[in-house]
Amino acid sequence: MSALGRTSRLSRLVRRNIYLRLGLVFACFFIVGATGMWAFEGHSGGNGNFDSFHEALWSATVHVLSGLEDKEPLTLGGRAFSILVLLASIGLFGTVAGRFATVFMKTMEIKMPRDVAEHIAICNWNSRGDGVIKELHSALAEPSTEIVVVADAELNEELLREDPAYERVFFVRGDATLGNTLRAARVHLAKSVVILADEESPDADAKSTLVALAISRLCKKEKTQNPHIVAEALNHRKMEHLEEAGVNEVVCAADYGLGVVAQCALHAELSKVYENLLKYSENTNEIYIVEGGLMPSTVIGKSFEEASRILIDTRNDSNPAILLGIRRGKKIILNPRKDGKREVDREFKEIQKDDALIVLAFHRPDLCEVK
Repeated sequence: MSALGRTSRLSRLVRRNIYLRLGLVFACFFIVGATGMWAFEGHSGGNGNFDSFHEALWSATVHVLSGLEDKEPLTLGGRAFSILVLLASIGLFGTVAGRFATVFMKTMEIKMPRDVAEHIAICNWNSRGDGVIKELHSALAEPSTEIVVVADAELNEELLREDPAYERVFFVRGDATLGNTLRAARVHLAKSVVILADEESPDADAKSTLVALAISRLCKKEKTQNPHIVAEALNHRKMEHLEEAGVNEVVCAADYGLGVVAQCALHAELSKVYENLLKYSENTNEIYIVEGGLMPSTVIGKSFEEASRILIDTRNDSNPAILLGIRRGKKIILNPRKDGKREVDREFKEIQKDDALIVLAFHRPDLCEVK
């Protein structure tokens, strides 16, 4: 390696390691202080403890470790430089102790609860993991919902926790294809699981398939119901394997990306519409599926047009909801039409009790009181 390369590597190392930077700063102050005491004490002060530069370094070291003792400087200049050394050492040791205490306290605070359940588990980690955490943090109706990340990758947990989105996030280190690792993260008790593509794996989709199979095996062994599993696929040709392994929803970003690019080529500014729909925030609209206790009983037995009119007539000014479609079982019926050209349109006549509403709103709407 050339001298320039070694210098560049050392520079990057210094920038990334705060303890190395602190050590270099202290070394500079220490050498300057020892040199100053040698100049004032040894040359003109007649102090035997500072006769040579080596003696001055040793006396300065005694100052740092045990105070002045019998190596006290005699001249005004020597005393000034000794104070410089003492202040630098106090600052260094105080900072290091403070950082260690902070790390220790954070470690105590972020330990995963032993009884965690109904949480969201994220298996594997990649460059998109941080964005997934932040989107989940913004979208969760219950801020107390825990998120458990299962990953074998090296993560800078301290840096990640500087963001408030990681307040209820816990990390379990290990291989997500192993049952013991999944059991430690209580994945069999999670309400949903996100499997991210492991970009470090030679075949990321194959590993995701193994993770899905491991989750199914664990749930069968623990006699629990399989959580809702969403997996990221890199190759759309392998989506079928993931579905056969028990994944409920497979998302291939490449396929979605191509569709968005094609549509944006035909309709200007359409990308901003997708950006608005896919980003959770207080000032953007998102698509929600309303079911269970949030479902309005007044729309049961109504046609799509009648249900749409009910939501418009009872429009909430702060969180207006627009009906986009219906989810019936595993089928999605968006904006059904009456010409009967699509099979799903022929099947859909009116909204049934077990259906769910697909709506557009600023945040998850509560429609149970809609009249």
